Amino acid sequence: MLRYGFMAAPLPPRDRRRLRLAHENGYLDATCRDNRAIVKAHGLWCWRLKVPMVWFERHSPRSRFGCLHLEMLTTPHMLTGAGQAALKTLDPAKVSPHDALWERVPLPQLDKLAHAAFRAAVQPQNYRLNRATARIDAGAKKILKLVPRKAASA
Repeated sequence: MLRYGFMAAPLPPRDRRRLRLAHENGYLDATCRDNRAIVKAHGLWCWRLKVPMVWFERHSPRSRFGCLHLEMLTTPHMLTGAGQAALKTLDPAKVSPHDALWERVPLPQLDKLAHAAFRAAVQPQNYRLNRATARIDAGAKKILKLVPRKAASA
């Protein structure tokens, strides 16, 4: 049985199959009933590989609609303006530099939308390194102060 170090119990066979498919495709189909453990396992895998975490689930157990999540928090990157625009062109979504959410997507379209969202998120022109906006300045008094960065001149 497949075991993960952070999990007390092994994943059931269906969840292991879903996780294996997620590793092959880049996105997780979490339309199963209790999906917290498999989403956590997929998130850890994405974090280790530093790829965006893309997964979808149903709104309710028997709903014909689902929601798709894209999270850049598993990577050291953030979406650029072009990346956010590219994700919005796929389907209307709530998009920020660190994540995106599509709600009320029909179940048959979720797989194709997840594939397109993952491909758009990993294109080099759609993300950039997420840098800190402040630097730490150690003065003569041994007190650390946060000093804002100077804006780069264009």
